[in-house]
Amino acid sequence: MKFFARKHIAAAAVALASMSVASQALADAPNFTIDPTALPGVNLYAPFVANQISGSSSELLQTVGNTHSGSGWLTFGSFSLGGSSIDSATTGIGGVGGYRLYVTFELKDVYRPGTGLPGQEFINGNGTFNDLTQLDFKFYADPGRNTTFQNANANTNTSASVTGVQGDDILLAVGNLIDGVSGFNEEGGATFNATQNFALCSGAGTATLGGAAATGDLATLASDCDNAIGSAFFAEPNPFFALAFDAFNNTRQGVIINGDLVSINNASGTVDFNGVPEPGTLALLGLGMVGLAASTRRRKN
Repeated sequence: MKFFARKHIAAAAVALASMSVASQALADAPNFTIDPTALPGVNLYAPFVANQISGSSSELLQTVGNTHSGSGWLTFGSFSLGGSSIDSATTGIGGVGGYRLYVTFELKDVYRPGTGLPGQEFINGNGTFNDLTQLDFKFYADPGRNTTFQNANANTNTSASVTGVQGDDILLAVGNLIDGVSGFNEEGGATFNATQNFALCSGAGTATLGGAAATGDLATLASDCDNAIGSAFFAEPNPFFALAFDAFNNTRQGVIINGDLVSINNASGTVDFNGVPEPGTLALLGLGMVGLAASTRRRKN
């Protein structure tokens, strides 16, 4: 019996080790190269390497039953590499002769039944989770640094809007939802975590996703692309990563709930990228789970 117990433990350990290696391979945020000189009039900043973009967002949501729908913007303030912020003198974001980066988005979500603190098991309650059902976005560069942003306000029914001079802004990329969650934490702050397709504009009305032409709803979003500057700005790898990952949150001071309107401001967070997981990585993860399941079944028998 001891021999069999040790064998089961060893098998489980091997399975867990395989799963750990696979999870690490899936979780790492890889490096990418940005070329600011791809933007018209931006010539003071050389290409640089990063693995994350950080920013803050604002959105206004309409509550209907157990669903939200709304729109907003996200402005990026910095790039980072390995957890260390890269200064604007290197990246050019907000710098003299530099540029700004921002995203506009539309989203929908639905309340996940059973979530929420006691007595708050509804879509705008604390401690709730909502499943995203739509997240369409457009990623812009503002080489003139003359675009302005208005925060959402549920008290005045004011949408989060992009204003100022937008004629020189360049659509770099478009994307849509793969999966994600949103909600309100137990302290009342908003949370958001999603995975999206990330397609670079490759010409007039076209975009590429991981090197392949965008299709379906993604192609519809790409119809607003004017040129291939996005493919040059997101320089490496080539083709660029097809997946974008978001993680944003704020404190309860950034949330206003007024009847069926919800405004969420000062939500800060990050975006990073990766490709579709390699078949070998998925196989390793699958083998680890199969091994663990087999070990468990043998132990029960």
